[in-house]
This record gives sequence, structure tokens and C-alpha cells, in this order.
Amino acid sequence: MLNKLAIVTTLLIATASSVSAMPIRTVYENDANSNAMELKVWKGYGLTINLMSTGETIKQVWIGDPSRFAFTSNGGLCQSSGGDSDCAGGTATVIFLRQIDPIKFPVTSSSNGSTQITVLTNDNLYQFKIVPATGNPAYTSLVVKSDSDRPLPITRPRTPLPLTVQKPQSAPSDFPQPSPPPPVALMRPNPGTTLNGAIQRNDANALAFGLAEAGRKGQVKPGSTIWNKVQDAIKLLRRGKTRDEAISLSQVDKTIFNQLLQWGQL
Repeated sequence: MLNKLAIVTTLLIATASSVSAMPIRTVYENDANSNAMELKVWKGYGLTINLMSTGETIKQVWIGDPSRFAFTSNGGLCQSSGGDSDCAGGTATVIFLRQIDPIKFPVTSSSNGSTQITVLTNDNLYQFKIVPATGNPAYTSLVVKSDSDRPLPITRPRTPLPLTVQKPQSAPSDFPQPSPPPPVALMRPNPGTTLNGAIQRNDANALAFGLAEAGRKGQVKPGSTIWNKVQDAIKLLRRGKTRDEAISLSQVDKTIFNQLLQWGQL
């Protein structure tokens, strides 16, 4: 009896040690909302998009082609028919994506079944390309972390160069000596910001909320040319560009830009 118990115990320990945690992919906030990131959703495993580390709450989620993917969340989302883009109903911090058997919808699908998912939070607008995959997953969770959590780069200390200081020639004792200038207090912006960074950050958020409102009203279709140009403008604003630079580089219509910005500031 003791021998049998020992064998069973050994098997349980061996089985437990062979089970490893599911792989996780980690990115930082600025990388997630400024790059066209591709995510794979493995059949039978699914994929979680976790924003808990950023402190953001998810307001709305759109999938361009819902015929191959479905999602759930760990909290409520804003109703698409609501009138407030910053509604109090958006409390989710994690969404879970999974593959489903293809449904015949009157939508245009890509050759590999990929599509786009848009996640609107109280502070950012994320867009990812999602692709169905099979086999063993390389990761089953995407964790988005705040940029403040990004580790600082490792730099080697530089050996200071020897400085040769030339002493000024002494003036005659009867020559009047100039008074030293008073010390000047230099005001420096906080690390990681620019002097106008806060205004541009607010413009990017307002433009994101305005675009979401236009999508809710059916005036701008997600994935359309205008939608993508406005997305480019949002990314440019987050990188520190001015309004005029964002309009010029993204080639978005100035009237549309200003209207969306106005809606997002209400």
C-alpha cells in the first residue's frame, strides 16, 4: 500500500512540474498605440489583452470582421447608443479574444482571416491586427504596461576628459574689477515632457474621443480612409507634433480634424 502511494505521489509531482505558465507578451503603452502591432489568436487558447498595469478602463471595442472572432470582458463597456463618449459604464480592464467557427456575414474578409480590433479606453485608442493561428501558442496574453514602468537604458560611465583651465591674467590693482553677475535660476520642464506636451496630449485624447463619437454616429466608418488618417494624426500628436504638423503629415482634412477635436472636448 505504501509503495502504491509513493508511486502516485511521484507521478503527481512530476505532472505538476511539467506544467508551465502560459506565455505572456509584454509591451509598453506608447509602443502599443503608436505601432501597427500584429497579434495572433491561437485556436483553442484565445488571447487576453490586459490593460490593468496602465490604470486605464476600456470604454468600447470594435472588431472589423466579427465573422471569425468573438470577445468578452471582465467589466461593463459603454453602450454604442450612449450619448457620452466618457460614460461611466466602461469599467473593463481586460478583454478576451477567441476564434469561432466562421459565420457567413456580408463583410469583406482577408485571405488569411485577419482583421482589426480597436480598443477605446479613457486615455488611449489602441488598434491591433489580429490573425487566426493554430498549433502551440507563442503567447496567450498581451500585457500593456505604463511607459513609466519601462526600464531605463543601461549606459556605461564615461571617463571625463582632463580639462586645462587657463587662468586669466591679473589686472593692475588700480584697474576697477567688474562685479560678478548674479546667479540665474533656470526652470526646467519635468523629465519626459515638453513645454507644450500637456496641451498636445490633451489634443490627442480629444481627437480620439471625437473619432469614437463619429464612429458611434455612423459618420466615420472604422477602417475607412478617413478613420486611418485620423488615427495617424492621433499618433503624431502623441509624438509631440503640433496640430498643423499632424494635419499636414497625416493628410487628414482640416475641417474634419477640427470638428472631431471639438466633439472630443465637449
